[in-house]
Amino acid sequence: MTPATLSRATQPRMLALANSERLVGVVSFEVENNTYSQADTFHITLCLSAQPPSRNWAWWASQVEIELEMLLGYPATERFDKADLTSVLIGEVDEIEIDPIRDEIVMSGRDLTSRFLDNKTVNKYPNLTASQIATQLATTRGLVPVVTATTVKAGTYYDIDKASIADDRPEWDLLTYLAQVSNFVVYVKGRELHFEPKPATTTTPYVIQWQGSTAYQASPTVNTVELSMSRNLSISKDIIVSVRSYNVAQKKGFTVTANRLKVKAGTKTASKSYIQPQKYFFTIANKTPDEAQQYANQKLAEISQHEMKITATIPGDPTVAQQLTILLAGTGTAFDQLFYPASVVHAYDLSSGYTTKIHAKNSSPNSTVAP
Repeated sequence: MTPATLSRATQPRMLALANSERLVGVVSFEVENNTYSQADTFHITLCLSAQPPSRNWAWWASQVEIELEMLLGYPATERFDKADLTSVLIGEVDEIEIDPIRDEIVMSGRDLTSRFLDNKTVNKYPNLTASQIATQLATTRGLVPVVTATTVKAGTYYDIDKASIADDRPEWDLLTYLAQVSNFVVYVKGRELHFEPKPATTTTPYVIQWQGSTAYQASPTVNTVELSMSRNLSISKDIIVSVRSYNVAQKKGFTVTANRLKVKAGTKTASKSYIQPQKYFFTIANKTPDEAQQYANQKLAEISQHEMKITATIPGDPTVAQQLTILLAGTGTAFDQLFYPASVVHAYDLSSGYTTKIHAKNSSPNSTVAP
């Protein structure tokens, strides 16, 4: 009798490289891919006694710089290498913990965003554009710049918004500031620094399907390992976002607003409420009224997206990332809608295998009207 063939989904494989050399004795690791402008983080646990003689306690205790790469996937063969897996993080170790009693080595750190976080700059490059600054900093830190060109020189922003550009700040603060005033996102992916407009989300969402009990099936089913939902009632109130800007060409300041109002259930009409709205204020330099309004609308959308949240654990999938939308369906509640990932955690463990945990959010389409 021919034994049944195991599906690839039951055979996850991992690979961890330290300074380009394969690590042995890996017990578990966890990679958390965060939102734009934040560093991704990782933890990895090795079996101390499984290390080769050349990597004894003395070797680990003397290390001052370790670059890690973590890869996951479902290779079609047992004989696999790096090309058969998906890289989920390249980063640098911040801390090594050696526990001889538990027979463990635990390392933790951040992705290569750390190179900008750990280096400060006094030079703000006023005669360069935001994209030129991003390109120069990426090259200086050994990363490949993936940068969309901008035209306004950075000094234009600094003359107006001096409070946000103090001296002796991390390079990452400068990059995130320039991304904000350019209506861009900035993030590190692998060995690339991305400074660009926010990427479009995928058109085909990952579907989480809830199926309630029926006459033929007593228990509900769902295609996840775990699933939970929450709603922030504070953010479900009316929201007013005000943006103040000063336009050098017009030599005057102005304020624009964007509003999100609650609607009556089952209608598209704004409902009256005696509860004070949540108000948010932002200042951004050298924008036209139309540009400032776009910025206000963007901030309103970002704040509103914290209203509805879901957390789901699924079988490990290295393709799940921030650009993937999540569709929850079948609950019969306001949670049946699209969600956008806030963080994605890829976790591998020898005992429990590979899982992906998604934290996602969005506003409620049943409680808002256009500003």
